Amino acid sequence: MYICLCNAITECHIIRAAEGGARSPKDLVRGLGVGVGCGRCVTCAKALLVDTVERIACRDRNASTGEAI
Repeated sequence: MYICLCNAITECHIIRAAEGGARSPKDLVRGLGVGVGCGRCVTCAKALLVDTVERIACRDRNASTGEAI
């Protein structure tokens, strides 16, 4: 799904950015250009980033403890 129509940024782009180390909205602006057009995407992009970072943290915790996901 497209998150930012101005810059053709999809949900997958944001997830990959988070997996690559993006942790803040500023990281998304620098790496992808999120919000530099009309700005309507910022709220959705931030929510997706937070969800993805939480999922990554949970996966990493489970991997370090040896628990099944």
